[in-house]
Amino acid sequence: MRINFIVFIIGLGLSGTTLNAQGPPIRLDKPIMLGSGESTVRALYNYINTDRTNYSIALLMADHNVTRDFAVELEIPWVFSSDWGSDRPGDMAVMLKYQFYRKDGMGKTTRIAAKAKHSFPTGRDLKVPIAGMGHHKTFFGTLAAYESLSLGVQAEVGYYVVPGDSDLNMLSYQLGVALPLLPPAYPTNQINVYLEADGMNMRGHEGNSQYGYYIAPGLQYARGKFTVEASVRFPISQDLPIGYEQNWNLLAGGRMVL
Repeated sequence: MRINFIVFIIGLGLSGTTLNAQGPPIRLDKPIMLGSGESTVRALYNYINTDRTNYSIALLMADHNVTRDFAVELEIPWVFSSDWGSDRPGDMAVMLKYQFYRKDGMGKTTRIAAKAKHSFPTGRDLKVPIAGMGHHKTFFGTLAAYESLSLGVQAEVGYYVVPGDSDLNMLSYQLGVALPLLPPAYPTNQINVYLEADGMNMRGHEGNSQYGYYIAPGLQYARGKFTVEASVRFPISQDLPIGYEQNWNLLAGGRMVL
């Protein structure tokens, strides 16, 4: 039953998407939006290895462009872990995103967007992001991207606010670089190599700073409206509360335009 559910979620994400020279980032969010009225569905499988336990998350994400510059998104995770009891939902989230800067040139574009995301404590109280924080959590941030026919660069910076436990408030920042391996073509037929990095800083605890820095190489294949992708994330250095520290994690799945 568990395997069938994961296969269904991943299969749903392989049904198509439109891309530029580089596809959308694998782990970062994207400020580049589709046209007004377009919707995207993304399905992911996330396997997370920690010293505390190993667990899996099947994640279904759906976004809709209300206008060319404004989008809404819904995120629904399902958590699998024998250590945490029966399979059950994680923390569901909703997001609003507004693209306030756009500059297009010949074969290139630059976009900047503002983002707000709120996670609800629908999962177990595990103090683990996505799987179950036990608290409401809100993110405010800014996204930026530059894409050309030969290079893609994406960045995101923002702050997580956890009103129920201010020790979990966190500064987050991410950077991604994408290189296409094939010449531009229409319909899309492209292989993209990604290198993404992220970091986080939380409030100090007992005089010690709390931080985590990570790197994630990834590979993405797009053909026509279909996209599949995978990325493995490793820590460079981390000193974080239990539930946040990870040894490595695998993110794999796909996306489509409805």
